Formats: sequence, C-alpha cells, structure tokens
Amino acid sequence: MASDYDALAMSRILQAAGAVVDCIKINEISRQCRGGHAVWIKQRRWTAGPIMACANRFFRLAGNPVQAIEDAATWQRWEVGCFLRLHGEHFHAFGEGSRAVIADEVPGRSLSHHLNARTITPAMLAAAARELRRAHTSECDVFHGLWSHGDPHSGNFVYEDSADLARLIDFEVMHLPAVPAALRHADDLLVLLQDMVGRIGAAEWLPCAHAFLESYARPETITLLRNRLVVPRGLPRMWWAVRTTYMSTAELERRVRALRDSL
Repeated sequence: MASDYDALAMSRILQAAGAVVDCIKINEISRQCRGGHAVWIKQRRWTAGPIMACANRFFRLAGNPVQAIEDAATWQRWEVGCFLRLHGEHFHAFGEGSRAVIADEVPGRSLSHHLNARTITPAMLAAAARELRRAHTSECDVFHGLWSHGDPHSGNFVYEDSADLARLIDFEVMHLPAVPAALRHADDLLVLLQDMVGRIGAAEWLPCAHAFLESYARPETITLLRNRLVVPRGLPRMWWAVRTTYMSTAELERRVRALRDSL
C-alpha cells in the first residue's frame, strides 16, 4: 500500500513539474520569408533572464552538467556561432539588434515530429548519430577542446529525407566548459535517448537505440554513456522525468536496463 501511495505521489509531482516546464517560454519564434527564402527569427523575451537563472539553479541541484545562457548578447554570439560552425557552408545566420537571431530554415522535419507521428525509423536515428559524431569533432575555443551541443533532444534534429541527412539546430543551452569533452559527448547521446524512450513503442525502443549508437560508432564514448544508464532518485529523477516525457518509473527502468544490458 505504501509503495502504491509513493508511486502516486511521485506521479503527481512529475506531472506538476511538467506543467511548469511547458509554461516556460524564453523566446518568441516566427517564420518569415526574406530574400526569397525562409528564415526563423528567434527573439529573446525580456523575462528570459530570471527564468533561465532559476533553470540553472535547478540544473546544479539536479547534477545536470549544462547551463542555460542567461545573457542575451552571449547567447546571440553562441547561437550564431554554433549554427555557422555546423552549417555555414550552405546556410546563414546572424544576430539582429541586441536580442534576436535570424537563421536560414534547414530542410526537413524534426525527429520530434516523426516521434509524434509514429514515423520515426532507425535510419533517421542513424543519421542523427552521424551528425552528432561530425559535430563532436569540431574544435571550440569556449571549451578549449571539442564542441558539444548540450541539449540535442529530438526537436533539435531536422531530418531531410531525400538526403538521408540530419542537422542540429537550437543552441540555447551549453555544457559547463569545465566538463571533459568525453563526458559532454556521452551526455549528448543520453539526451536524445531520454527523449526517445518516453515517446516510442516498447518494440521499437532497442532497435532504434542500437541504430543510433551503432552509427555514432565511438566505443569509448558509449562506454561512458553506459555508466549513466541508471534511472536516478531524488531531484535528478525529476529532471529525467522531464526528459523522458514523464514515463512511469517501472517502465523507464525496464527499458533503460534493457539497453544497458545490451551494450
């Protein structure tokens, strides 16, 4: 009886946390046509600073090795710089004013769209892994080493079906620079797996997770990831809940354990 009560209480806490997270909006985002092609305009809200400061406090308490970029000018430089670092050969991005970023629309649909539509495939996740592996080879002065994304959930991968190519977007969050590159890269892998596990059928979970990790193809990073494939307790569990779409603890633990054991 006590365990049932505890499970119900935790479920209500996680649902409440989810409602709060869903209400947090730090940017106004619009799509426009400029110069004959589509662009996305991301305008930082004036209320974003305090919200992101609270988020960073939560991240520290939850042991999450990332930070939301509170200062608008710093975020502007990072967002534009990361976009050009990964896509500057074919697409453009630039800051506008003191609180906005304009970037070319990259072709395709987000992996989040495909998860929602139940059209996600192992091939799409393999493409995401190839993009992440490519990005992880880039040197970055801010990190004094290799670059990492910090928040590569499914909504931040755009998949172009005709080219079988995924592209990373959206650079609001960055890893703490003191974290070693190998751990930052393992954390990037974990973020996409967390997002996927709560939004995919049980039968598709392992094939899709394996396609992603096999295409990433860096055993040393996957070994570090495997050590993190344990559902935590306490405040870190609340962050896992946000990441995994509030999946029940029992089912989440079963799926995460199955992946860990299979690696």
